[in-house]
Amino acid sequence: MKKLVYLILILTIIGCNSLSKTLNGGKVAKDDYMETIKFNYDYNFALIDVVINQKTYTFLVDTGAPTVISNQIYKDLNINPANSTNVTDSQGQSNDQEVVIVPEVRIGNLIYNDIGAIVADLRDVFEFNCMEIDGIIGANQMAKSFWKFDYQNHEITITDQLDNYDITSYKDKLSFYTSPQKTPYIIGFVNGIKTRFTFDTGFAGHIDVDSDIADFKESIGYVKYGSSSVGLYDVKDSTSTRTIKADSLKIGSIEMGPQIVELDHGSLIGNDFMNKHDMVIDWSSSIIYLKKLNDFEKAEKSSFGFQTRFKDNKAIVVALIKEMNLELQLGDQLLSINDYDLKELNDQTSCDVYNDLELEELETIDIVYLRDGKEYSTL
Repeated sequence: MKKLVYLILILTIIGCNSLSKTLNGGKVAKDDYMETIKFNYDYNFALIDVVINQKTYTFLVDTGAPTVISNQIYKDLNINPANSTNVTDSQGQSNDQEVVIVPEVRIGNLIYNDIGAIVADLRDVFEFNCMEIDGIIGANQMAKSFWKFDYQNHEITITDQLDNYDITSYKDKLSFYTSPQKTPYIIGFVNGIKTRFTFDTGFAGHIDVDSDIADFKESIGYVKYGSSSVGLYDVKDSTSTRTIKADSLKIGSIEMGPQIVELDHGSLIGNDFMNKHDMVIDWSSSIIYLKKLNDFEKAEKSSFGFQTRFKDNKAIVVALIKEMNLELQLGDQLLSINDYDLKELNDQTSCDVYNDLELEELETIDIVYLRDGKEYSTL
């Protein structure tokens, strides 16, 4: 069910100069390098193999976050914390986290020494646990090199020389500025209203717009109520968001025309925008080079009107579209969807269903659900 709840792993830190120095320290152990690695894109994220302390882990490549390691990696390294900071996730939820210096992080044949990282367990969140994500390669680490994303072949190339890429066919350029953790920010316009977008490879969606910039009352759309998207500290319940058809959307100099956008917790550009391009990120000149390969999303969206998450190995309805007037209610337990049996799940089978079932690919659905101990059916 990976498409049912948007996954957004953007982490913001606010700290002193010493914290910034810790996070942005370190270096690649050699010069004149060019390394190409494969990434897994099954979840609309770039997931790569990373070696730390001679063990291989799965890390998310995330421009919207600093580098993160799990508590288990931290324990295995047996190192002392260098600092601590308050970390805010994409849902506005925050917590204090330790900051460490990781002696060695290996990506392919590249070795990064003394990389600053936040200690946090992504495995505490169901979706990230199912994806078996152990950490994040964040913007503070990525900014030490030029990164090229080839979404068609699921490859990332990392080099210390921009000239190693032939970018003559990359017609679009996006200028950006960065946060202290090196996350790129780009100026854009929604129906002519200016906003700052986070260029976020940790966002599985297309375009989100901060609901605070305008209410867009005249725009066609619908309201979703219930839980929000998934962040580092899980989801935030009792939220209400709106999806609209924006008449015009401009990202930097790129005119996208009418687009479906989510009015949510922040203005984000995600992988469903990026994967229409070959892309090179140049932190030294603050430019993103884009070669467009496919058209942007059509200004239309279909939905069965509900979202679900697994809680304690039960598939629970966590969000509904107000205008669709469904039989379902928040908190209903789904017992089956078409041929998928959702009864008596365990940790493994919950992940199996999460990985396999994609509602967006179904034309019709039949649901059996449980409410107050009684079974109901939409048949």
